[in-house]
Amino acid sequence: MKRATTAAERRHLGRVAAMPCCLCRHLGLGATPAEVHHVRARHGWGRSSHEDTIPLCPTHHRGQPGGVHDFGQDEFAAHYGISEMDLLDIVRRELQVAA
Repeated sequence: MKRATTAAERRHLGRVAAMPCCLCRHLGLGATPAEVHHVRARHGWGRSSHEDTIPLCPTHHRGQPGGVHDFGQDEFAAHYGISEMDLLDIVRRELQVAA
């Protein structure tokens, strides 16, 4: 059975959702509206922790072609020159600075 999201997790997800796409910014495309992506690098195909989330625009999240769900992790990293884990590190640093 799936456990309920905690208040702290909801706050974190809200902060991530309010951020622009981290990949668009990395690529110099500006601040595009984003949705929350759960990074799966350490968890296989299951959903990762709500703490392991990054903001991706719809194209980079679920676009076909071009999204992480279209490419998969390795192809995504090869195509964009940065991994989901590297983007997660950037987002975590930005959230710490903003806190």
